[in-house]
Parts: sequence; structure tokens; C-alpha cells
Amino acid sequence: MPQNVNTTDEKLRLNALNSYAVLDTKPEKDFDDIAELASQICEVPISSIAIMDKDRQWFKSRIGIDKSEIPREESFCNFMMNENIDSIHVENMIEHPYLSKNPYVSGNPKLAFYAGVLLIDPDGYTLGSLCVYDLQPKKLSDFQFNALKKLANQVIQLLKLRKKNSQLEENNSNLLAKYHELEQFAQVVSHDIKSPLNNIISLTHLFQEEYGKVIDSEGNEYLDYISKSSLELKNFVDAILIYYKSDTINTQERQEINWEQLFKKSIALLDSKNEYDIKFNVKSNEPFYSNKIALEQIVSNLISNSIKYNDKKKIEVEIEVQNLTSEMELSIKDNGIGIAKADFEKIFTFFTTLGKKDRFDNLGTGIGLSTVQKLVTKLNGRIELESEMGYGSTFKIFLKK
Repeated sequence: MPQNVNTTDEKLRLNALNSYAVLDTKPEKDFDDIAELASQICEVPISSIAIMDKDRQWFKSRIGIDKSEIPREESFCNFMMNENIDSIHVENMIEHPYLSKNPYVSGNPKLAFYAGVLLIDPDGYTLGSLCVYDLQPKKLSDFQFNALKKLANQVIQLLKLRKKNSQLEENNSNLLAKYHELEQFAQVVSHDIKSPLNNIISLTHLFQEEYGKVIDSEGNEYLDYISKSSLELKNFVDAILIYYKSDTINTQERQEINWEQLFKKSIALLDSKNEYDIKFNVKSNEPFYSNKIALEQIVSNLISNSIKYNDKKKIEVEIEVQNLTSEMELSIKDNGIGIAKADFEKIFTFFTTLGKKDRFDNLGTGIGLSTVQKLVTKLNGRIELESEMGYGSTFKIFLKK
């Protein structure tokens, strides 16, 4: 008799059973295979994987049994639970002092042989039993009875796996609900926060144009501060939206990438006045398939950083694509301020900044590079950084073909 069997609190047992979400489920091949294997090993025509509910015994899998459930008080498993027996081997039930009175022994189908093993979960709660039956008296060999016990353990492993899958499905459902809430939040942020911010920025500029000469220098300084603070908040909101919108990109959607067009589009958006020396070189004619939207965000973000975090009079950015054996390498090199080696990992952390202002006198949001890393990961790629303080940085992205 196992020491961990808990038969004293039926309510807790039923709670444990319900956590496996197995009652009244459809047949499953893995369970049916075990029931059939039990029947074959024990050389009997009848077998079952039975789950013990409050008032009934329900068969998850059955061989040679027509009914899908029977009253609990009529089940052999109920007898085992009441007697605190974890396994039983009855060669001739007609001779058994209690089981001989069972209606399935005294009446049809007149069962004569029974062997069963309780299904006891890791917490000691009995969920049901794995049983084999025959219409003739029978004696199992030690090998057969031990095999039946091992098969019962496999049923428990299947139930544990089913429980984990059920919990994962519930977690996924909760995550999906939170994701939809996040989408709604993004829409609210986009409209209800960005619109007033844009109005503040526009009205501040308009006020300065109309009344800048009327108010004193201190008043203009306050207006500059309002305008700058509003712009920083707007940039921060934009960065957050971009970060979370990157989750909606289906990176499984792939198309052939025209690198030249992609680079030209990003450069045109970031250098509309041709103020910077941005060059690109595509050293591969091999077709490459990936998600265009994700790559555009990655390239635009890295070029933008190369411009913003640059203290040189002449900003230089070199973009290069080359074909490796199993990967495509995309590199973006600049002559900017550089990044200390101790900060290499820090810059990819969400909401983490190095506390440095860019060339436009703005502090970073700590979101851009974390967005880049997230997109690269979604594309099954990796990112490397080479940098030296005062001499610039090179971001290398390796994408599997």
C-alpha cells in the first residue's frame, strides 16, 4: 500500500481530478494504445482506462466494453479506493468475499478475472485505474502484472502532459487577451495622447512666431522648454508604439528582398535634404527571402541612430550586404561617438539609456535598439556589435537563408 495515497478528502481529490481536464473528453490514440497494449500483454479480451468522478466511473479508453460509464458504487476501482489498495490481482472473482457480489460478476457479463492498478498522481490523489478483465478465471505472471503497473505509470505521465498542455492553452488565451488590450491601449495612445501633444507643439511654435517679440527672453525660454518637452514625449510615445507594433509583424510572411530599394527608401526618409554621406553596397546577387517590413524597421532604426549619435561634422554611414555560406550579413557602420564595450549588452535592454544626448540635444528613449533586437530574433537572426569610443560603431546582423 503506498504511503502517499490520499483517500480522506474527496473534495480535494475531485479538485485534483478536475485540474487534468480529462473527464468527458474525446478518445485519444495515446490512451487507446495503452489500453490495447494492456489487453495484449495480459492476454485478456477486456481492458479499460477508467476515471473516477464523484458519482460515476467514466472510461477514457476501453477495449471490449460497450458502456462509456457506470455508477461509481458498481466499479471495482471504487472498492480499491475504499480499501486503500493501490493494485489488485483477483484470479477468480466468484470466490472473492466482496467482488463476488458485484452485478458484473453475479450478472452479465459474468466477469471472472480482474486485475487493476490505481492511477495516483504525484500529489497522492487517485484519479482512476487501469484495469484488465476476463470472462474466465486467470492468473497473471509476474511479468504481466509488473507490465500493467508500468503501463499505469505511463497513463499518469500522459495525464500530467495533458494538464501542462491545458495550462499552456489557458496561459496563451490570457496572453492573447492581454495582447488585444495592448492593441486597444496603443490605439488610445495614438489618438488621445499624440493628438494633444501635436497640438501643444504646433500652438507653441505659433505662439512664438506671433508673440515671441512681445514677451521677454525668459518667456521665450519657457516656450522653448514646453516645445522641447512635448517633442521628447511625442518621440517617446512613438517609440513605444513602434516597439509594440513590432509584435504584430508576421515574420513568417516572406518575400524576395530588393536590398537596393529597401536602402533607398530608408535613406530618403532619414536624409531628405542630402545632408549626410550615406552609402550602400550590395555584394550579393543571390535571392534572399525575409519579412520586408521587419527589415525596413531594422535598417531605418540603425541608420537613424548612426545620424543622431554622431558628433562629427561630416556624418558617414556605410551599409553593406554580403552573402555568407548559410547566412546573409547586413552591416551598418558609422563614424559616430561609439559605444563603450561595457555598455554593449545594456543598449539592447528595454527602457535603458546611456544618459547621453544626441546631436539634436535629445535624450534617447531606450526603446529603439531593443526593438531592433526583438525583430532580429523574430527573423531567427542574431546581431553583433563592434565599436570604439570616438570612432564609431558597426552593427552586424546575420540572417539565415
